[in-house]
Amino acid sequence: MPLHVRSHPAGLRYARLVGRAALNSTIVLLALYFGLALFYWLGWPVWLRQVGAVLFPVAIGLLWFFPTDRFWPRLRHLHRPADRLLAQRGVAALLLGVLATAYMTKTPVEQDWVPLMGRHATATIDGNIVTLSNYRDAVHRTGQPSIPVWTTARFDLSQLDGADLVIQPFGTSKATAHILLSFRFADGSHVVVSMESRQAKGKSFDAIAGFFRHDQLYPELATERDLFWERLSRTPPDNLQIYPIRQSPETLRAYFRRILAFANDISTQPKFYSTLDESCMTAFINLAPESFASVPVYDVRRWIPGYSLSLFQQLGLVDNSLPAAQLERLRTLRPGLRPPSEFPSDAAWSAYLRSGK
Repeated sequence: MPLHVRSHPAGLRYARLVGRAALNSTIVLLALYFGLALFYWLGWPVWLRQVGAVLFPVAIGLLWFFPTDRFWPRLRHLHRPADRLLAQRGVAALLLGVLATAYMTKTPVEQDWVPLMGRHATATIDGNIVTLSNYRDAVHRTGQPSIPVWTTARFDLSQLDGADLVIQPFGTSKATAHILLSFRFADGSHVVVSMESRQAKGKSFDAIAGFFRHDQLYPELATERDLFWERLSRTPPDNLQIYPIRQSPETLRAYFRRILAFANDISTQPKFYSTLDESCMTAFINLAPESFASVPVYDVRRWIPGYSLSLFQQLGLVDNSLPAAQLERLRTLRPGLRPPSEFPSDAAWSAYLRSGK
């Protein structure tokens, strides 16, 4: 006896409704996303980008949801509205596809960069000896323009014996912060690494633009008296929190090598800064060896640097004997710090920062 499968019309209708709703929602979201992408992506005048950001999603919405032959004479032979709508949706899908292809294949372009980001740091490794080219040691003075200083510095990886997590909170928002890493060597010198959004002259950082392949990712390698004092010399000064990282020197050396290799790659093949997956926080997490840290993608603290302290405490990478809020107060640099110019070396100033005097 043949087997007969009983159909369930109500279930099929429900599935179709859900499918249509999902497809329509996807089209709306794509239209809005690429409308914003037009604003942040193209080099047109601001007013023209604003018009494009509005008109593109409106045009896609009209094509997708409202069948008409008023502006499409060739569709007049399609007597059924459903047929006209299907043809219009084909046009909308084509427009989205063309824009998405151009957008996803876009590569960063060279621009007239601000002086402090004018060069890429690169590393040459010979055994344990690391030679950093375009290693930054800029001079920052309160109320005056910074003076970029690019040097060549050598470090012995066998002498890398520690590292610090550095958090720079932004304003009063708990969620917003910038993350830096400072690698310490036995002679007291440090190499600070900061994953930045590379800025062109006349422009400023825009976190929203980081969702739309707008700025280049820029790994900064510099001294502490450069990157720390750059922030502390501002009016008012930024807060900095320094947390010693609990990891073996071997693991830190492997991590440092990965960061240097990444900086070399960026110097030859630029990448876009991404607020989500290639930011000041996520770039470090992406590069971290499993032995250093493994953070699941569903942990929201992976994406929001302002909550990173509790994450690193949970991972056992920093002191977890105190609540995060209490540890923040303990590890925030004190006000009224003396400038690096009063010290004979970067190592001497770094020791002073951590001395509590």
